[in-house]
Amino acid sequence: MEWGNAMGLSLFSKRKRPLHLGPYPMEKIKRVDETTTLIIDDEVKRTPARANGFFRARFGDFGEKAKTEVKRFVIKSPVSAAMRRAIETLVPIQDGETASEKAPIPNDPQKLSEHIKAFSYFLDSDLTGICEAKDYCWYSHDLEGNELKVKHKYAIVLVIDQGFHTMDSASGDDWISSAQSFRAYLRGSEISSVIADYIRRLGYDARAHTNADSLVQHVPLSLLAGLGEMSRIGEMILNPFIGPRLKTAVVTTDMPLAIDKPIDFGLQDFCNKCQKCARECPCGAIPWGEKIMYNGYESWKPDSEACTKYRTTNPGGSACGRCMKMCPWNKEGLMQHRLAMWMAIKLPFTRRFLIWLDDKWRYGERNPENRWWFDLETVEGQTGAPVKTNERDLSLGKTPPKGNRFAVYTPDDWPVFNEKETKRADRK
Repeated sequence: MEWGNAMGLSLFSKRKRPLHLGPYPMEKIKRVDETTTLIIDDEVKRTPARANGFFRARFGDFGEKAKTEVKRFVIKSPVSAAMRRAIETLVPIQDGETASEKAPIPNDPQKLSEHIKAFSYFLDSDLTGICEAKDYCWYSHDLEGNELKVKHKYAIVLVIDQGFHTMDSASGDDWISSAQSFRAYLRGSEISSVIADYIRRLGYDARAHTNADSLVQHVPLSLLAGLGEMSRIGEMILNPFIGPRLKTAVVTTDMPLAIDKPIDFGLQDFCNKCQKCARECPCGAIPWGEKIMYNGYESWKPDSEACTKYRTTNPGGSACGRCMKMCPWNKEGLMQHRLAMWMAIKLPFTRRFLIWLDDKWRYGERNPENRWWFDLETVEGQTGAPVKTNERDLSLGKTPPKGNRFAVYTPDDWPVFNEKETKRADRK
């Protein structure tokens, strides 16, 4: 298949394309034996759920305002509140009983993987990858402090696009921001729960993991499943076709599956040259500088406290996804965008020019053509006009702050797994 056809330029390419390959030609992206992010497995400590940023905010670790607002930062937007309610109804079916006998299906990992991927695309996943669910990808303890055991060998990772056109019309941190996330979370919850239930009916144990209830960490699994590379944005993968504009859901299982290799499309070099997400971050939580080693990973480590506090207390919107909105890889997929993507992957010397061109053509400015939502905020059960709405465009000319110092809490600074009281973060 030629690159043009693989990019969907041929009228007939989708009809000829096997369903298990999905709508995007990930098979054209270079596969590698190791992730482009250095991971020293023996140095990665399993994380207790209590150390998750939003849970830390809930316990008051990031101050009283974040503790109060974390309870409502999603539901203060009526659109995302409605979707969160639907997601919560799916939690009881994420797990369940496994059939006592295995169904008469092939015991071939490759065929089973192709079958599950095809099923995921039938259910409208945008991208699906499979990897080994390594021990460090599982939380060590749940929020109640109960020890979690590694239950399954494999992970099926589902990527859901948050939707280009709505993001194109938003600032990234206005009143539709959380709804974009929860639209993807809702679809991911539905698809993962159905796949897990289906696998259990075939006689193999399986569990869905969603934003509402997860025993695993999705970012390292997405990386291992070859669905993207780690980006400057921080604890987020970036896919070559939909950029960082994604959310994930996971199904872990003991069904024997063939795993995918990680990918390399040159993102580490691209992000090293591009600082647009750092420049546009409204709370300065994304580093301008180099990678660091953190808990066994070499990555651009964000200031998770600053990010969490802004997303939960944002006075002019609900949550924040401005880094995704501003990324040069967040594009509609038109022919000129596909050409630029191809150049960025295949011609490394063009990357600085493409980064410059992204600003020159003013990508990241709000496009009012697809603005369909109302600016509304719910306060104490009553929905009305918000006091403020963020209206940001480009911050051209902004330069790195002197020092660019960050608060990075190492595993030794995490709350212990059964910490019930406030453990205030010591930024100094």
